[in-house]
Amino acid sequence: MVGHLSAFSHASRIERRAQKIGDPIERLKYLRGVRTSTSRKSFLNWRWTASLVLASGFAFFGTYDGLSRQTMPSTPSSATPVHYPVTDTPVAWPVEQNSQYDLYSNGLRIENTLEISGQPRSYSLIGRESGIPGPRRAQPAGIVFHMTESPQALFEPDQKSTLKRIGQGLLVFVRNKRAYHFVIDRFGRVHRIVVESDMANHAGNSVWADSQWVYLNLNASFIGVAFEARTQADQPAVNEPQLHAAKLLTEMLRGKYNLPAENCVTHAQVSVNPDNMRIGWHTDWGNTFAFGELGLPDNYGIPNPALYLFGFEYDQAYKNSTGPGLWKGLASAEERLRQSAADRGLTTVQYRKILQQRYKNARSALEDGSADGEKI
Repeated sequence: MVGHLSAFSHASRIERRAQKIGDPIERLKYLRGVRTSTSRKSFLNWRWTASLVLASGFAFFGTYDGLSRQTMPSTPSSATPVHYPVTDTPVAWPVEQNSQYDLYSNGLRIENTLEISGQPRSYSLIGRESGIPGPRRAQPAGIVFHMTESPQALFEPDQKSTLKRIGQGLLVFVRNKRAYHFVIDRFGRVHRIVVESDMANHAGNSVWADSQWVYLNLNASFIGVAFEARTQADQPAVNEPQLHAAKLLTEMLRGKYNLPAENCVTHAQVSVNPDNMRIGWHTDWGNTFAFGELGLPDNYGIPNPALYLFGFEYDQAYKNSTGPGLWKGLASAEERLRQSAADRGLTTVQYRKILQQRYKNARSALEDGSADGEKI
């Protein structure tokens, strides 16, 4: 395992150097030189060089999210930066940044030895009222919080070796899948996985909305933050070091990208299944997420956009896997849907079918590339 982590660190240094070379031809020459000089050392290093060539813009790979494959077009570097509503979160500024770690003014430390590139972030906004795909963006719009749902050991001193072994194995697995942007391990360490400028395979089929825009398939539009944790009824899913680290990380990301609090939500709130038009394909953090301890309002109460904008439904199994806090958002979304149907002189069933078709149309437009609009 130590050898693997050392290789990750070596590759991260190479990638950082490559990204500083502006001319693409010179960058390719550098990467080829690295491959030549290291090919006799190990097959792992050769594999890393190949992945770096991909990450440097000479080829792109399909994205796997466990449910579907999708290809997102890249965004030109000339795209205008996005300006979100100003948050009330203080900006945490970088104190020290290198291939091993990033240190921020609020005390946040991010470990960089596992850092890897993905497909460049690029996504279409969806008009909240029209449901029509609009302009494209390359800056994240929010955060989705996850549980890894991985094996757990008791958080006790005599379990230290087991905790470390399980955690290291999880990080290697997550990195290979490009599954999240950040993972917070059982000891409260924050590990950078996929770089923030790229998409990660963390949300798959998903829906969310803020006051102006709707977001589909949040792999590209939202940052994925996962706790090394598992849903358990008999004990808390995370510990105090993890919550403290999550607060610092959330504070940094919100300040850096001007992310509105309403766009910091859990996987259980955004996950959908297009096949049966129900929410809750994944239900991690469907209950007891500590929004307040991360400096956020209780976002469980936000009306679920998938229900009242696109006519999704839910079943009893979803309610059984979540909690009363999240149910408030379900109830208010259902009330919005009923009121909108009445305003149009339609039954709820009739209006829901219209909304479901709107979702299918928007999703098809995104998948076939016809959603390309002005890049902002």
